[in-house]
Amino acid sequence: MSSDAIYITAVISGIITVILVITFLYVRKHSEKWTIMSFVAAGIFGIATVAQVALAAAPAGSDGEGPSSTPTPSVAPIASSPTPEDLRYQLSSSPGGTRTVKVTAKASGEPEPGLTYWFILEVDWGDGNVDYYPRRKMTGRSTSFDVTIPANAETKYPRNGRIYGLDSAQNSQAEDLLTRQGPSGVNDFFEEAIGQPVSDAVKLPY
Repeated sequence: MSSDAIYITAVISGIITVILVITFLYVRKHSEKWTIMSFVAAGIFGIATVAQVALAAAPAGSDGEGPSSTPTPSVAPIASSPTPEDLRYQLSSSPGGTRTVKVTAKASGEPEPGLTYWFILEVDWGDGNVDYYPRRKMTGRSTSFDVTIPANAETKYPRNGRIYGLDSAQNSQAEDLLTRQGPSGVNDFFEEAIGQPVSDAVKLPY
């Protein structure tokens, strides 16, 4: 039984009790027997009223109407995974033979989606003009490799190496330029730096 229904019942019982008391007082003048019966009935209704009020004040039982006493389980916060750093290379070089330099590339971080990584040879012609030759596609892992220049290449000009991240269109260009390189290479380099650098420049000691 809900609390609202119990309260309504208690109020109605109280009203009936009051009416009975008034009636009892009225019939008291006419019959002592009726007076005794009236007070007995009034007592019964009074007890019923008190019982109804007590029920209304009592907490709800297990009939599903009261709030559940089951404690809400605590949920541990989900630990977020650390964001991996973007791929970076640390380059070093050493002489590897005639017109050959050995390059060591130490990788850290994760490749960025949509980028292909290239080792690009930078030739400074000393007049403010620098050409950029794509020489090797990188795998995203640490590796060592040789970088050789043609036999007729002039070694007095400084050469540096750097790794760049190229997008899809730039990667296609680099692949095409690589196939053109050789002793008589024509249009086999980028005229300007391309993509985004992911390493510092390293000097190539030819």
